[in-house]
Amino acid sequence: MKRALAVILLTLLLAAALVACNDDVENVSLDNTSSDGYVANVPEKDYKGEKIIFLASGVNETANSEILYNEYVDGQEGQLPEVVNDALRERVNYLYEKLGVVVEEKYIYDSSRHHGATLTYMREDLVTGAKSYHVAAPCLYDCAALAAEGILVDLLSGEIPYLDMSQPWWDQSFNKEMTLNDALYFTIGDIGITNKDATSCIAFNKNLIVEYGLESPYDLVDDNEWTIDKVIEMSKIVKNDLNQDGKIDYQDQFGYGGQYDDMWFLFYASGERTASIGADGWPEITVYNDRSVDVIENILKLMQDKNYYVSANDYFGVAGVKWPAELVTKAFVEGRSIFNLSGPSSTSAYRDMEDDFGLVPFPKYEKEQENFYTLVNPWTSNAFCVPIGLTEKQYEMIGITLEVMGAHSKNNLAVAYYDIALKYQKTRDDDTVRMLDIIFASRGCDIGMIYKWGGMDTMLHDLITKPAGSFTSTFEAIKDKAQSDMEETIEFYENVQSKK
Repeated sequence: MKRALAVILLTLLLAAALVACNDDVENVSLDNTSSDGYVANVPEKDYKGEKIIFLASGVNETANSEILYNEYVDGQEGQLPEVVNDALRERVNYLYEKLGVVVEEKYIYDSSRHHGATLTYMREDLVTGAKSYHVAAPCLYDCAALAAEGILVDLLSGEIPYLDMSQPWWDQSFNKEMTLNDALYFTIGDIGITNKDATSCIAFNKNLIVEYGLESPYDLVDDNEWTIDKVIEMSKIVKNDLNQDGKIDYQDQFGYGGQYDDMWFLFYASGERTASIGADGWPEITVYNDRSVDVIENILKLMQDKNYYVSANDYFGVAGVKWPAELVTKAFVEGRSIFNLSGPSSTSAYRDMEDDFGLVPFPKYEKEQENFYTLVNPWTSNAFCVPIGLTEKQYEMIGITLEVMGAHSKNNLAVAYYDIALKYQKTRDDDTVRMLDIIFASRGCDIGMIYKWGGMDTMLHDLITKPAGSFTSTFEAIKDKAQSDMEETIEFYENVQSKK
C-alpha cells in the first residue's frame, strides 16, 4: 500500500473523528453549478500513461491520502469516510480516462509539521536536480518558507499553461490574500481535503439553545447580529459545577469549549490581520491599531473567563488522554456546553450525540462589519504548489491535469465533503447548507501568520495567558523584528520578480 497524505484535522480532537461510515449519504448540491457541472477550459490530451507525481506531507506515520484512494485494513484508525474515499478513487480513474495520466504520490512523514523533513526534501530535490515530483502539498508554513526561497513557480505568471487561478475550484478569497505584487506561489481549492478540514467554524447545541431560550445562531447570522459580543452573552448563560469541586472545567457544564487557536480564529473573523496586502501590492504590518486593540480586549473577555470558557490547552497531561481537545468535545457531545470549536469534518466526532447540533461561521466583531471571515488554520492545512526547474512539457501536463482535477473535484469530491459535514445532524435542513456556503466562501489566511514575521502568530496566543491590557507592550516588544522580517521577504520577492 502506498503511503499517503495525512489529513490533519482542524483540532487534535478529530484524530478519532474520521471513521469510515457505511450509512447511505444523500447528495448535496453546491451553488453555481450548471446542469452539466463544471468543465475545465483545456485542450484534449492523451499523455499515454505518463505519471504525475504529488509530493504529500503529514504528521502521521500512517496517513490518509487526499490524492489517492486509501486501502484500509480492518480496524485501522483515521480512515476517511467511504463517500470521500470513493470520490478520490473515481477522480484518479477519471484523470486516466480523460488525459491518460497516471496519478502517483510520494509521502513524507514529518512529525514537526513545518520547517522539517518536507522542506529539507524539497530543497535537496532542487539542488540535486532529482525532479522527483510535479506538485507538492506542504503545510502552509512550509509553503511560505519555500516561496521566500524562490523554490516555487508563480501560479499567475503563465509559466504553467492552462492553469487558471480565477476558476471557482480554486479558493478566490485565499488567493487574494496570498498574492504578493501580482504573484501567487501556493493555493488551496477543491482538489484537496486537508485545507477543508482546517476550516474554522463553531458548532452549537440546538437543544440547549431552545432550553435556555436563546436566539438561533442561524437567525443571528442571517440578521447580521452574529457578533463576538453575542457569543460572549450566550456563553455566559451556562455555568454548572457538576462535580462540586469549586471550579468549572471539562467535567462540568459551561458555555464554550475550545482551545488557544480560538484567538486566531476570532481575530481573523473580526476582519483584523497581523499583516495585509497594501495598495502597492506588498504586505504591511497591520496587527496593531485602535480597532484591533478593542478586538483583542473583547476576545479576552471570552477566552480568559474560566467560568464559561473551557480551553483544552489547560488539560495537557490529564491521565489517559492523548489529545485534550477530546475532553471539551466530549462535554459538547454529552450536552454540557452550548458552543464548541469545530470544523466541517468534525461532525463525525458528534456521531453519538443525542442532541441536535448546527454549524455557524466564527462571529463578526460588530454588526457594521460587512463580511464574515473564516481562517484556514496554517498548521493544519496543506496547500498546493509547483517547484521550479521542470520542463515546458511537464508544466503543460501539470496545468492541464490540475484544471481537470479541479473541475472534477468541484463536481464530485466537494459534494462528498459537504455530506460529511451534514451527515451526523439529526435535522438536515437548508440552514446548515447555507452556513457552510458562507463559511467556505469567506475562507482565507493571514499572510503575517504563515510567514511568521516577528512571531506575530505566537504573540496572539501569548496574550491569552497575560493580564488584560498587555497587547500594547507585547506588540512593542516584537514590532521592530516583525517589520525587519517582512522587509527582508519583500526585498527577496522584488529581486525575483525583477528578473522575470
